[in-house]
Amino acid sequence: MTTIAALTLLAFSQQSSQPSTQSKQVLPVEEAASIVLPTRSTKHTLHLPSGDLSYTATTGQILLRGESDEVECRMFYVAYTKDGEPAGTRPVTFAFNGGPGSATIWLHLGALGPKRAPMNDDGSLPKPPYAVVENSDSWLDFSDLVLVDAPGTGYSRLVKPEFSKKYFGVRQDIGAFTKFIHGWLTEHHRWSSPLFVAGESYGGIRGSGLSLSLFEDGIALNGFISVSGTSNFMTLDNMRGNDTTYIGFFPSMAACAFYHKKLDSRFKNVETVVSEVRKWVDAEYAPALERGDSLSDAEKDHIASKMSEYLGISKKYCLGANLRVSEFAFFRELLRDEGLTIGRFDGRLVVKEETKTGAFPISDPSDDATSPVFISSINGYFADELQINTNMTYLPGGNVYPWQEQEGSYSETATQLRNLMARNPHFRVMYCCGYYDLACPFNATIYTVNHMGLDSEQRKRISFAYYPAGHMMYIEKYSRKKFHDDVKRFEQECLSGN
Repeated sequence: MTTIAALTLLAFSQQSSQPSTQSKQVLPVEEAASIVLPTRSTKHTLHLPSGDLSYTATTGQILLRGESDEVECRMFYVAYTKDGEPAGTRPVTFAFNGGPGSATIWLHLGALGPKRAPMNDDGSLPKPPYAVVENSDSWLDFSDLVLVDAPGTGYSRLVKPEFSKKYFGVRQDIGAFTKFIHGWLTEHHRWSSPLFVAGESYGGIRGSGLSLSLFEDGIALNGFISVSGTSNFMTLDNMRGNDTTYIGFFPSMAACAFYHKKLDSRFKNVETVVSEVRKWVDAEYAPALERGDSLSDAEKDHIASKMSEYLGISKKYCLGANLRVSEFAFFRELLRDEGLTIGRFDGRLVVKEETKTGAFPISDPSDDATSPVFISSINGYFADELQINTNMTYLPGGNVYPWQEQEGSYSETATQLRNLMARNPHFRVMYCCGYYDLACPFNATIYTVNHMGLDSEQRKRISFAYYPAGHMMYIEKYSRKKFHDDVKRFEQECLSGN
């Protein structure tokens, strides 16, 4: 489910085959002659509870040029536009996954598009074979959609491998998406449309920076939807002395312990668990971590007892971990006695291990549940319904390494987002978070927002929505419907000014 930079491994969006770091990307030889995809449109009808919706699906590539006007990159997109609607008033939502190095297969066929991958209602792996089904929760209900693949992923390609240093990095990536949106608005005559951006996982880093970059390019967004997103690697990338990761992950690990029935019966639902645990983290756990080795043995014993109560693992283990249980250790430790490992992208899902010992799981069950379904579905959908005729390989995860991080600090774009909030008083942000997400946990997002330097007026333009599912909350039926309704309400409120 996410191609992530080998570090944190933000699972930032999906597909998981992590490419090894190398100096340049080498395109498959068989793609050299077929790198250009012509623009193509097809007509369709989506059957919604509110009635039939006629729409046009357009596939194509926007050309990105360098300073010498040479084409450097062709960014692939699929656009869905409602027929018979005035272009000037119909919103457009640009959406992308993350990685970095993930194509936008997951948002496309998971929640936003008119067709979706046929997941089981609980988000578990269905029986093969797989083909798309109609999506009654498509965002096309309230907005036109442009699903964009990042350079080097999906059908987006660099013209020459040596251009990789101009596109594979935090700043370079934001610049590429800025050029893409500028070019798409021009090519499709949508400059007067209300505009939104939605980014999942690493798409939170991209979307936060992109929102400001577009503003400085003369494109003012109405809002940004961060889907299981992050905008500061500090909250996810563990290192000595940085305890924000433990603060961020703890409530999500407690939620997973509750889901797997490892907590006391006094907890009746996940909302009460995370509410109580977040208060304890703020009042006791975070201050204890800040004190580090100066804690007395009695104080350590008290904190470890509470950790055991909330995480469903032994006090001895918590003490042995020096009160710092990482999410990676938790994957196996929570259900070790049952011989099960829980998922990183979705802690509800499990895989059976061969032994009850060891630290490394056989796989991520939440990746196993989605990758075959989505990859099979999108290849069939593109060929059969959108009539894309190419011998190019659609890359769910692309090799975008080495990825250039920001110099001198953790990569973060919360600063850019904060600056845009100050400069555009009409701009709003919504964070959509799954309780069982152990890749980009919700409390890490809350921590980041609480440290953005926003005043009370600016904070009113930020909202949160929570779901009883994981990183890809939309693979679960109830959460997919709630996700649709929450975003629809958010966009409508942005446009109404309420």
